[in-house]
Amino acid sequence: MKKNYAGFSVIELMVVVAIAAILVALAAPSFVKLIRSTSIASAVNTFMADARFARSEAVRLGGAVVMCRSDAPEAANPSCGTGSGPNGNGWVSGWIVFKDLDNNGAKDSADPLLRVQSPITSVNSIVDSVSTKLVFTATGRLKSLSSGTKTLQFGSAPDFSNEVQRVVCVSLGGRVRIAGDGYTSCS
Repeated sequence: MKKNYAGFSVIELMVVVAIAAILVALAAPSFVKLIRSTSIASAVNTFMADARFARSEAVRLGGAVVMCRSDAPEAANPSCGTGSGPNGNGWVSGWIVFKDLDNNGAKDSADPLLRVQSPITSVNSIVDSVSTKLVFTATGRLKSLSSGTKTLQFGSAPDFSNEVQRVVCVSLGGRVRIAGDGYTSCS
């Protein structure tokens, strides 16, 4: 009497494993690009939401509201950072939004803190072209911007290709927009 065994042979199992390995090898680069693209999109959306919030609060409160890069935004008494950050990677160290009661552009103990953004670890750099702060006036416009538009570059090589990087523009009128990928400029 012959017994029939149900199951897979070793050869069948090896063929299935080989096909699965090929499919994973083909899908992995696309998946990495998707993760990086999502990380950039999240950072851009967070920055734009906070910039729009700062602008609307300046209009609502009738005075200067500052959004500035901070080296330690989660500190007990955070302050605006100077330069391009501890590692030269700009705004990824985080930022704060506050009502500037004395119009000096610096966070003093009396200035109410409106919002805090902790460091963004999913993006390697957010570098701007002009300064480390946005000062919105009561009309929603930017105060003392030396050029017509402020440019921020989200992501840099080698972690993010130019197709994945994003350029964000802040106009003198205080409006924030995405210009495009790493090949784009705000002009």
